[in-house]
Amino acid sequence: MFQDFKNFLFPKLCACCDAVLLKYEPLLCTFCRNELPLYPNFFDGDHDLHKILYGRVPLQHAACLFYFEKKSIIQNLIHDLKYKGNEELSFHLGEWLGELLLEAGWHNSIDLVIPVPLHKKRLRERGYNQVEGFGKAIAKELSVPYNDVCLKRRSTSATQVFKNRLARTEVVKNHFYVVGNNSLSGEHVLLVDDLVTTGATLEACYLALKTADIEHISIATIAITK
Repeated sequence: MFQDFKNFLFPKLCACCDAVLLKYEPLLCTFCRNELPLYPNFFDGDHDLHKILYGRVPLQHAACLFYFEKKSIIQNLIHDLKYKGNEELSFHLGEWLGELLLEAGWHNSIDLVIPVPLHKKRLRERGYNQVEGFGKAIAKELSVPYNDVCLKRRSTSATQVFKNRLARTEVVKNHFYVVGNNSLSGEHVLLVDDLVTTGATLEACYLALKTADIEHISIATIAITK
């Protein structure tokens, strides 16, 4: 009864449209869930991540849940995740994709899951890394370790798209670095992020992880620009 009263005073709202959720609707209303722009095959095959990162990151596997478009419900979802502290949504999306990856057999090759890190200043502002729950849920589904301490970010500014090897090295120098390099040697890392546009941030993370002598890299994201 108390929970019903609490829900009456502070109703749970859909992360996409802010409609009041019914008891059987977890985080998203039925309408928005049915309208979400799902990525066709979720993982591998002729994945857009392979195309975006071609010649820059030697991907083993690629996966994402949604296509991203501006002024759409998926933009509202990402905004809710990043700026409204909706940690529960991050876990929910990770469980969703993690179950699909488990069915696809990713647990047979992935050694650990690493999230794209936030700078400590931005982490203080938001209170949490929006891909933390996403990564933890995927790691749990695949029964592999989750590591959010080995990859660090130096700068809060967005990474840039560079054309040559020297410039890409500067991205790593200025934005990302690895601590405890020996612990990643020979590992197959699954790097997770929320939204992919140019792929510059993912490339920068890979170049940093490469200095730790990882063997393979795969990537899983919540959404990718269409």
